[in-house]
Amino acid sequence: MSDVIKLMPDALANQIAAGEVIQRPASVLKELVENSVDAGASKITVNIKDAGRTLIQVIDNGCGMSVTDARMSFERHATSKLTKAEDLFCIYTKGFRGEALASIAAVAEVELKTRRADDAIGTDVIINGSKFISQTPVSTPQGTNFAIKSLFFNVPARRKFLKSNSTELQHIITEFQRIVLTHPMIEFALHHNDNIIYSLPKTNLKQRILGVFGKNLNSTLIPVEIDTSIVKITGFCGKPSPSKRKTDKQFFFVNNRYMKNSYFHKAVALAYDKLTLPDCIPPYFLYMEVDPHTIDVNVHPAKTEINFENASDIFRLLQAGIKETLSKSDVTPAIDFDNQAINDIPYFRSDSPLPEEPQISYDPDYNPFVSTEKPQSFSDGGGSRSKGSYNYKQSDYQPLRRSTDNWQTLYESALNGSTDDIKPAAAPTPLMQIGNKYIAALHDNGIMLIDQYRAHLRILYEKYLRQIASNADATQQLLYPQPLDLDATSLAMAYDIRDELMSVGFDIDFPSPTATATLRGIPPFLEQNKAIDVLIKVIDSYRDEHGNISSSMKDILARSAARSEAVMGGRSLSTEEMQTLKDDLLATQQPEFSPDGRKTTIVLRPDDLERMFN
Repeated sequence: MSDVIKLMPDALANQIAAGEVIQRPASVLKELVENSVDAGASKITVNIKDAGRTLIQVIDNGCGMSVTDARMSFERHATSKLTKAEDLFCIYTKGFRGEALASIAAVAEVELKTRRADDAIGTDVIINGSKFISQTPVSTPQGTNFAIKSLFFNVPARRKFLKSNSTELQHIITEFQRIVLTHPMIEFALHHNDNIIYSLPKTNLKQRILGVFGKNLNSTLIPVEIDTSIVKITGFCGKPSPSKRKTDKQFFFVNNRYMKNSYFHKAVALAYDKLTLPDCIPPYFLYMEVDPHTIDVNVHPAKTEINFENASDIFRLLQAGIKETLSKSDVTPAIDFDNQAINDIPYFRSDSPLPEEPQISYDPDYNPFVSTEKPQSFSDGGGSRSKGSYNYKQSDYQPLRRSTDNWQTLYESALNGSTDDIKPAAAPTPLMQIGNKYIAALHDNGIMLIDQYRAHLRILYEKYLRQIASNADATQQLLYPQPLDLDATSLAMAYDIRDELMSVGFDIDFPSPTATATLRGIPPFLEQNKAIDVLIKVIDSYRDEHGNISSSMKDILARSAARSEAVMGGRSLSTEEMQTLKDDLLATQQPEFSPDGRKTTIVLRPDDLERMFN
């Protein structure tokens, strides 16, 4: 019987390695751009065709390669970064494995043009599917020019399972963002089908963040500086006001390398505890500097997972540092004076009449500690109480008031001081608000605890589902179309789901997947001043689930509209508001759960209380 174990052919081994390293076009971009950064480039340009299916071209002005190095770079495990095992624990460069170019060449048609500064002429290497085609002299600028064509041309199964162009473009943009955010002193450009997505000049870190995600972040970013013997953390965290569940603007970097770390994310979340809704963390861009001997970056082929020797210590330092930063900063929304209208103050003429001196009148017998007004009262069905104790304010109670016609009558009657129209919808039950977040009510032989935010989400969600169903395929055209200020990834996603958005009433003009879009129409039930905010939430919800959403676009729209209107936790509610909220919740089809599937109510029965006290 002959032997069965044989050495794997190099081409096959490279294709297997490519399965780990090159998962999609974005993986190619990541490896090539990181190589350009390691080569000392000060300018890097990326050209993409058909979301990377047809072409991924990366051009830099770095150090370039010699004729021999250009050919050797495609050999598996060929690297200029490591010479001995100890080097693995002192890594400052992006790439070091020596697998990237060999893996890319195994599944694509590759052309490399490169020249060093001291060389009079460069070299041109062509490799298709791990098969060496040619290497010839060529006239080319200093640096490196990689052109990756027909990705996965020889692995049809991999090519078949690529997502739509818009989805793949989002992944490309995400990888590009992770790199440019760590190198603000390098000039970057990203083009897709000859359209400019990003053109980022050399700048400082904050301006680079604003260049990537838009100037709307300017008023929300707070500088972070934590300097200890274990770790140095710099960057920016967001004010609590713009908190969102999505995580596209939350970044950790270690020694200028992007990383994913849910453990450290929890530290940031704890720092924002009680300042935001649960799971709603503002944007953050945090850069850690640690001794490379205390981390291991050789955990995963994508090099986005890193092990820390002092993870628990960094967790505590990060949480305490963010808390201290927030405590020292004004977390209320800042005023952008550049966007404020300038008042036209008239100048004073010498012949103008002098203004009259204001006359002040006062009561010398006034005593602030003696009440001179009789409090107004109105009946609540079982006695009377001071009208002033309710402190009604229309802007505060608008969301709950709109959820029921009964509250409209109660609200207006209370403002007018009339008691004729005030009739309780049901027998009153004792209600109490706990921590301005929960409502306690008697329930059978126990106590019902209601999460006021989740309850209001459920109420509004079902309300908007009914309105969407009654206005199917209808669109309210805007008198003045509005440009959509979306970041590149959101714009690509909106273009990808434009037909679904149209089906629920959004009329959006897309010149191209990357050009600025214009909102021309909205669903009839949406208020115009909230339509863009709801649209952004719809796009975010779709993107958070990577397009794999089983629910319909109508369901997503109803959830997004509900989130834009729901009463946040932390707001004090009157007895009438609590009763209305409770009654409306119990009238919904699924009162036990919010639209996100979270519990809205918990019932504590005597048995539960007995177990708690044991």
